[in-house]
Amino acid sequence: MSDTKLEEEQSAAPKCMPNYDTSDPLQQEVTHVLRSFKNDILGITFLGNDGVLRSLTADRKVLSAEGLRPELIEAFLSRFPEEYKAKMTDPVFADGTKTPKEMWYEPDPGSLPEPLSQEEIQKVKNQPEERKSILRKRMQENENLLDVTGVLA
Repeated sequence: MSDTKLEEEQSAAPKCMPNYDTSDPLQQEVTHVLRSFKNDILGITFLGNDGVLRSLTADRKVLSAEGLRPELIEAFLSRFPEEYKAKMTDPVFADGTKTPKEMWYEPDPGSLPEPLSQEEIQKVKNQPEERKSILRKRMQENENLLDVTGVLA
């Protein structure tokens, strides 16, 4: 498939509509925090029980972090479907603004999720070039999006 045809198909795709009130000041603040984060294309955004929202690489190093106050934690969690929230094993979060900043980037051992497996990383490395081109284009459009593991090289 040519790049032009691929771009046409993507532009024809429906835009995702948020499932939260975008005019709510708390949601706007959460959006601002998320947009300020650096993100690894194979990483995740993770809210720890310490109330700190973190952008993590595939191997779970912290790229960006922000301590959230309780009402922002609630606003962030309200973005997720009820089925997902029901699966949370320990949905109690501290006031992240009280977590020492040095802990934002060096949290307690075992408090972050397991790293992405090498098998999953290889799946991305072995994707067709067309898919990798899409990811490269997204990275060019968003300076906060990074290829920390080098899967697109």
